[in-house]
Amino acid sequence: MERFNILALNAQRFPELLEAARGDALLLAAIARQTEALMARVKEEVDDPLSAGAFLRDQVYRWYRDSPGEDDWSERMSDCWAGLFADSRVSGGRLQPWLNLRLGALHAQASRSGSLGGRMRDSLRRKRPAEVAVGRSTIQQIRAEVAQAILDDLTRRRRDPEGPVPLVHLSELAIRRQVATINDVLAQLFNGPETGPFIVLHPNRYPECDEVQIRPPVGNVMGAALAYSLSTGRSSRKPVGRTRGPAEAGVPAAGESPDDPGTDDSEELDSSTIWEADRVDASVWRRVIKERKRERHRLDTPPKDCHGRSAYGPLRTLVLEDTEFRQSFLAVKWRGRPAGLPLLCALLQKGTLAPEVATDHEYLEAELGDLAKGDPQWHPPDHTWAIGEWTVAREGSHGEGFRFTAQRRT
Repeated sequence: MERFNILALNAQRFPELLEAARGDALLLAAIARQTEALMARVKEEVDDPLSAGAFLRDQVYRWYRDSPGEDDWSERMSDCWAGLFADSRVSGGRLQPWLNLRLGALHAQASRSGSLGGRMRDSLRRKRPAEVAVGRSTIQQIRAEVAQAILDDLTRRRRDPEGPVPLVHLSELAIRRQVATINDVLAQLFNGPETGPFIVLHPNRYPECDEVQIRPPVGNVMGAALAYSLSTGRSSRKPVGRTRGPAEAGVPAAGESPDDPGTDDSEELDSSTIWEADRVDASVWRRVIKERKRERHRLDTPPKDCHGRSAYGPLRTLVLEDTEFRQSFLAVKWRGRPAGLPLLCALLQKGTLAPEVATDHEYLEAELGDLAKGDPQWHPPDHTWAIGEWTVAREGSHGEGFRFTAQRRT
């Protein structure tokens, strides 16, 4: 047992092992005893959430490192991973039972084929270890199904540097078990927030890897639209430069050309690293928003000081000027704070806005004051803001609620 290797054990052909021992009562008895011990060890490894999470990280790392260069990846890893945590099912109904169920069948057949005395002694026990090793609570069963679904999905697809990997088995499991339940389990396995995304690999621990996340479905999607994905972005490995103050936001430094190839890392930027960049132009934001929309994921929440960073100016300009961009931005806008820009975007796109949360008008007015006078605390006496080509007016009161209207000046 000191050389226990669960992957090698999972790849064993147990019927062949039993056939080779047939007729040898002593060998069959030894197989039965060893099988019971192995089943207990397997259950210990795969049903403990910390152990299971650590094991999954190692397997995802193996997938990240090896799968791009192996043409036979799917065929080879099916023998290695199928049925490791729970039953694995594939199209056409083929089933690979859970490892402990296969070991249990081996134990039962070895016991029946062994000595009569051994069978009689087994029958006198109240609950044999082999029976205990296949018993699971509801949460243990769901956790095992989640872990197995991830492995089955990684078996099917090699890593694609160009985009996320859809987790089809995990998505189908979420339809049966509910998204909230699956997210709770993923949070247990990977020590993350229950809302996701769930960080599986991080460069702090795996320096040769980009950050790998499991991203949950966005919004109240159902059925075929419900989709988990494995994202292999570069957000945590991107070298970052200094941030700039509000006066520099979106403005190239002296002596720099907007197309200077020596300082433009726009192709490497994503929705999180974009806030760390020294310079960001509109085309970068268009690409980032398009990618988020295609992947059906929300934007990462920006840092608290995002207003003073280079990325904020070009984003706000697009919100003010581009109707199509506003529509895409609203589809992927970040949740929570800072709320001012998403509220402004909704107002300009719809023409009117009645904030649902009582304090949201404060965030919107801070955005308007910053645009109009460079001062988030500034309020016009007549509650009318002139921002670019827009005029925004506020009506109502604290008691009855506020309503904002936006009109483009001609």
